[in-house]
Amino acid sequence: MKKLSIVVLALLIFSTFAFADFKDTLKKADNIYDSEQYKADKDFLLNAVNKAPGSKEKAEVYWRLARVVLNLGDQAENHGIKGNELLNYFVEGEKYADKAISADPDNFNGYYWKSANIGRWGQTKGILNSLFKAEPMRDLLKKTVTLNPDFPDAYYVLGQLYEQVPGFPISFGNTDFAVSLGRKAVDLYMKRYRAGLEKDINYDFYTELSKHLYKRNWNAGKRRREKGKKLKKYNSLNDPFEKSLYYEGVAEEKNESDRGEAVEMIKWVINELSSIQNRKTSQNDDLKEAKETLKKWGL
Repeated sequence: MKKLSIVVLALLIFSTFAFADFKDTLKKADNIYDSEQYKADKDFLLNAVNKAPGSKEKAEVYWRLARVVLNLGDQAENHGIKGNELLNYFVEGEKYADKAISADPDNFNGYYWKSANIGRWGQTKGILNSLFKAEPMRDLLKKTVTLNPDFPDAYYVLGQLYEQVPGFPISFGNTDFAVSLGRKAVDLYMKRYRAGLEKDINYDFYTELSKHLYKRNWNAGKRRREKGKKLKKYNSLNDPFEKSLYYEGVAEEKNESDRGEAVEMIKWVINELSSIQNRKTSQNDDLKEAKETLKKWGL
């Protein structure tokens, strides 16, 4: 019995060191990702899969692979890759996300990155050719916020989904819900940023919210009248996803029209990004998107 106890203790000590070492591996992978060296990050993660000490650790590798493959797809698109060649990136990313979910069904990142890859596949195919993907994507995001109600990226993508898909009777699109989801995404993200959990402000959260506002196009009076109704509805619900659809009832907002706020917001994004020296590629992409959005509005 004493020998058995020594063996068990030795295994526990070994496992502790293995987990600690693997955390360092994941941290290194995240640093490579943050530097936008996506091909290097993918190679590093593929090598790390076999070193994962358990299924939960494998899930951490697989969802990161789903993330980096999506970004490789974005890079490919920026270099002119189109059609099936581009779609293959997002199909691959979805497969890695499936592996993450299988390895650890309680890890919200697997569901989120599966939805993100489906979303990029849908954007590539066009909304009318991918409408059948909308509900599965929404279900994955609902699962994400069930597991982690404070994950801002899920609300950010949900906002885009609700803005872009058609409304009833074709689908579930709802621009009013998109605004609430966008506001929640921004508020949660900035809370993380101020707490030091995010390195940079993701200005595209603001750009997408501005699009939702511009499309909804309510005047200041209607915003005030609807706020009380949303607050009442928000307080009557318990499910984090359902509550998020009425988040505007508790969100801080200015006493102005939707389009007034949208224009003010997008101009702020452009000024903020323009002032950053040595911008990352992703920040240049965000600046381009903000400028193109303002141009579409005729401003």
